[in-house]
Amino acid sequence: MVGSLLGTEVRRIEDPELLRGRGIFVANHHVNGVLHVGFARSPVAHALIRSIDLTAAAAAPGIVAAYAAADLELPIPPPFLVLNPLCERPPLATDRVRFAGEPVAALVGETAAAVADALELVDVDYEPLPVAADPERALEPDAPQQFPELGSNVAGGERDPLGAGVLDGADVVVRARLENQRVAVVPMEGNAIIAIPGGAEREFDITVYLSTQMPHGARDGIAATFGWAPERIRVIAPHVGGGFGGKGGVTSEHAAVIGIARRLGRPARWIETRSENMQAMPHGRAQVQFAELGLKRDGTISGLRCRVIGDCGAYAGFGGLLAIATTRMMAQGVYRIPAISYDSVAALTNTTPVGAFRGAGRPEATAMLERLIDIAAAELDRGPVELRRQNFLAPEDFPHTTVVGTKYDSGDYDLPLTEALRLADYDGLRAEQARRIEAGEHLLLGIGVSTYVEITGGGDGEYAEVEVHDDGRATIKVGTSSHGQGHATSFAMIVADALGIPMESIDFVQSDTAAVPRGEGTGGSRSLQLGGSAVREASEQVLRRAKELAASRLEAAVEDIEPEAIRRSSAASTSAIRSCSSSTALEDRTGVSPGTNVPSRSAVRW
Repeated sequence: MVGSLLGTEVRRIEDPELLRGRGIFVANHHVNGVLHVGFARSPVAHALIRSIDLTAAAAAPGIVAAYAAADLELPIPPPFLVLNPLCERPPLATDRVRFAGEPVAALVGETAAAVADALELVDVDYEPLPVAADPERALEPDAPQQFPELGSNVAGGERDPLGAGVLDGADVVVRARLENQRVAVVPMEGNAIIAIPGGAEREFDITVYLSTQMPHGARDGIAATFGWAPERIRVIAPHVGGGFGGKGGVTSEHAAVIGIARRLGRPARWIETRSENMQAMPHGRAQVQFAELGLKRDGTISGLRCRVIGDCGAYAGFGGLLAIATTRMMAQGVYRIPAISYDSVAALTNTTPVGAFRGAGRPEATAMLERLIDIAAAELDRGPVELRRQNFLAPEDFPHTTVVGTKYDSGDYDLPLTEALRLADYDGLRAEQARRIEAGEHLLLGIGVSTYVEITGGGDGEYAEVEVHDDGRATIKVGTSSHGQGHATSFAMIVADALGIPMESIDFVQSDTAAVPRGEGTGGSRSLQLGGSAVREASEQVLRRAKELAASRLEAAVEDIEPEAIRRSSAASTSAIRSCSSSTALEDRTGVSPGTNVPSRSAVRW
């Protein structure tokens, strides 16, 4: 083939459906006879529940059922990642509420409007308790405890025995208390679910339309919650209006809706409002960092000490674990640091649970380390760029294992920094900054510099399948799940580049556990790295097999077979592809990205 499609600008193939108003999201997916679910939420952050009176709400017009936790007796869904199993979160609050917005009752009605009206009639008797909203204060001995049986608000943590000793021998130590503030995820589309009950006589026990980043993970979470076999559960993610880390796993509300649909034998749906989303979708960041950087007088870094508090929010969720795991993992950044001490603690507070958001612990490490470098540059009267360059890991240092055990495959950190400085005209900006200061101008110029490295592509691999049909079209199936990133376009470009099939002749299948056998979904910047690599490998296997078949038919050597790109019509390839009359599945495990140590799974159909 001449040239390559990769790296060129193309029109996104997933956009026309959305631009023309034909895209299906959970909220506009029509299901006959669907019931609407709404949640009565706690207005207080911490309280004992003395009683819940649903009598008036249950009798309201259009209401089919009203449930408190004791009425449904739902199993507890597994968290996305377990930090402390003693801090489980029930689908509906039982004896106490632990954050404002926690659901305490569920109403089911024929219309969403009827449910909204009836929620005003739910009567809950709360006995307010003292609140621990600040993660530092939550660690004090006399702080109000979320789980008294724990004896404290410490959900987990690790202590490094090196302690302050890593700063011994430093000529200069700079210190800072840094607060990586709590943020809301706020995707354009909040949580949304439709649960359609099935049964033994049907193909599935439950079919769930879900706004999620990880359909197969959601399927497995539902299976673990309700005791169904995974193959008896179908999860479909239609168009998803953003996720940013906030849509992984099975939430309390998801479990409640599925339990209600199962109990009533009718489809049930819940569409999260924006105010619910701000209260109940896991928040991000929420770390308090006490950091110290030791340096020699010449600017060489000698040691780093970090003491990090991760705010779990209510319940021991994913968020508190990030301070212990991924923030620590990236604590060394791009620098040569000979000694690091890293202590971490996950604190329970009476606030919205904390989860993943846009980097999930890794940007927090960069913010901490880069702020220390700037403080050190000011203390030593050095330029921020100069001090960074002096301490960069050099290309000859790779492959490199950091002090905390993170493996880097390769790197030349000065090269991109030099290019960024050139593009920004850094010297010109510094000159203008100095001129304004000297002239006494009121409008000054601030200049920020940051360098970082970040681990991506987590998980145990990814699934991809490429099938070429008799008419010359191709179908891609992947285990990743796009929610706006453009997977259909990106993966079609890979197949088109490898096989010469026009992008408009490539169909894309994702986010349906009945159509795609497995997958780890989308998160942590893994989709193109792992999913794309699996698609590429599957395409190459198809091409290798096609060349073998063509060589056999033409009585030629395999190495003499050259594919020709299809320029105008997919029909042009029909005669070449039809020789592949049988259908089989091949699987291959290949490395996909230097240093990730994560294999890719690719299944090829021909």
